[in-house]
Amino acid sequence: MNPWRTRTCPGAPLSASASYRIYSHRVRREKVLWLIIAYKLGKGGLWLVFAAMIVIAIRFGLEDRLLGLAAELRHHSRAWSLELARLVVRAATRRGLWTITVALVADGSFSLVEGWALLHGHWWGPWLVVVGTGSLLPFEFVALAHKPHPVRAALLVLNVVIVAYLARKALREGAGRREPPGAT
Repeated sequence: MNPWRTRTCPGAPLSASASYRIYSHRVRREKVLWLIIAYKLGKGGLWLVFAAMIVIAIRFGLEDRLLGLAAELRHHSRAWSLELARLVVRAATRRGLWTITVALVADGSFSLVEGWALLHGHWWGPWLVVVGTGSLLPFEFVALAHKPHPVRAALLVLNVVIVAYLARKALREGAGRREPPGAT
């Protein structure tokens, strides 16, 4: 199938060509790759929404309310509410909220770039995810060893699977692009 096709350009002047050529590039992807793209784009968008919500909360002076919420949560006897209260207290300072906001914007933006690169089929897209996600795996292992949690373990396994899948895919595609020895 020829990826080039000619399309008639309505309203083109008589002196100009009445048609132009466009390149329609259809990239076929495995279902796993679509899931990774959806994960990266969804995560990136969600992190940016959270960052915007924190900025709005800071703008309206709601950090004091977060401290009040933490105090209320401390009165409950369940472990999850005590942990949530501790996290809210730690983040409820203006500096803590700005630190979280910057981290969310950085991670969200990078995840969007990763998803965009994979979506558009750039050869470097899988490598970007492998290097970006793979470089953080040692920190995730240490955090899991320090404070084991099922959600943290599941996210670690998910990231290891993503890195392994995309590294394998990138190596396979890279080998397919190389010229055979002796070919000029």
